Amino acid sequence: MQINFIQSIYNLKRVDDISNKKSIIHNLNPVVKILATILYIITVISFDKYEIIGLLPLLLFIVVTVYLGNIPFKSIWKISLIGLPLLLGIGIFNLIFERTIISYMGIIPITLGMISFTSLILKGLLTISSGILLISSTGIEGLSRGLRFLKVPKIFTNQIVFTYRYIFVLIESVGEVYNAYMLRAPNEKGVNLKFCGSLLGQVLLRSFDRAEVVYNAMILRGFSGEYISLENERFKKNDFIYIIFWLVFFIVVKYINIPLFLGSLVMGGI
Repeated sequence: MQINFIQSIYNLKRVDDISNKKSIIHNLNPVVKILATILYIITVISFDKYEIIGLLPLLLFIVVTVYLGNIPFKSIWKISLIGLPLLLGIGIFNLIFERTIISYMGIIPITLGMISFTSLILKGLLTISSGILLISSTGIEGLSRGLRFLKVPKIFTNQIVFTYRYIFVLIESVGEVYNAYMLRAPNEKGVNLKFCGSLLGQVLLRSFDRAEVVYNAMILRGFSGEYISLENERFKKNDFIYIIFWLVFFIVVKYINIPLFLGSLVMGGI
């Protein structure tokens, strides 16, 4: 469990470190990256629940962002898999209730449930990956600035920043409590259930104390409810090229089944 806590902290800080890189994607205005991601998610979820082939061209958005942003795909993929159990839990009902057979693969029947299940998993992974890439290429502060530009109330943007930052403190606090418990019970393989309540209470009390310290530090530094950033980002030519390109691409992908179109060209159908 100690290793899991350390790994959790590492994964979160890894995303934070990636957001501080310098690349074509990182240098774009946060607003255009937010808009592009929103358009991407809308495009993904707008496809029919039985559509699979038509979704494949949307992988280009992920590939281009990873490549131009110099973002390690392995790290993004691992974090994206966090949502897989939820997707599987929802999609399993498609397999149960949609049993209409539409084709056969050899002797294996292909049902509507299998098609919709695959489409759901693909849509889920694409949307989760796009959100993680947005944070990895923009940073939580950049994301907050972009949302404020889009007129999102500051109370929400501030909560996003503070919650994200406090996650590190909370995980470290839980790790300290767990380590203290294991030092006093070295023969235990884990936390005994009868001590879970008291340990959670300790974590809660530590959280209250740490929150008070953080709040006082913010007040002493002049915090008045407005998250102030020293960066003044202006729209550049690359920003307009980026958002226009993806807007056109998403429209084309939505209304033209590119894989089938290319297949028809190759087979001489057109």
